[in-house]
Amino acid sequence: MKISSGDLKQLRAPLALAVVLFALGAACLISSNYYLDAAKKTQGATRLSRVAAQERVLRVSEEEREIRSNLIYYDQMRERGVVSEQNRIDWIETIARIKRDRKLFEIKYRIEAQRGLDYAGISSTGAGDFTVSRMKLDMLLLHENDLLDFLSDLQAARRGFVSVRQCTVTRIDREAPSAPTALQPRLRAECQVDLVSVKGIKPA
Repeated sequence: MKISSGDLKQLRAPLALAVVLFALGAACLISSNYYLDAAKKTQGATRLSRVAAQERVLRVSEEEREIRSNLIYYDQMRERGVVSEQNRIDWIETIARIKRDRKLFEIKYRIEAQRGLDYAGISSTGAGDFTVSRMKLDMLLLHENDLLDFLSDLQAARRGFVSVRQCTVTRIDREAPSAPTALQPRLRAECQVDLVSVKGIKPA
């Protein structure tokens, strides 16, 4: 079958239209791929933004819980008298009051100068400085409970945190009296007690 020049002239318009349609199809395909990639990138960015926002919300919630916990801890420390400037007069008055109220025997003590706390795992921080004054205690006791009651009252006074480093209790040898007399101490306690406080701390 022969194609004449007249047939070619008739086919010229349909061929041109086919070429144009092919070009348009190719352009549509390329543009659709471009927009699909852009949509995927936007979706990925949106997902990352959502994850980042969720992480920020979680961090804010965690920080809020930490602040609440710190405030509770601060209030507990303040109620126990740890968060305060140490005052020797307060300790002296507290010891005198306990001796009077408990009707204890002789109490001798010496409070050393205040210094930085050197306990293992605890050090001064930017929020406040842990300080300690060591008290050397010498007490005459009727029985062991006199010492325990004294230390308990000392802690309950909330002038600071009371840490007993060591205590030695020995029996006092006395000759048996020939006649009934007033109660006499039977034990001696020698202790080292740390009076701990925090200077410069403020609630978060």
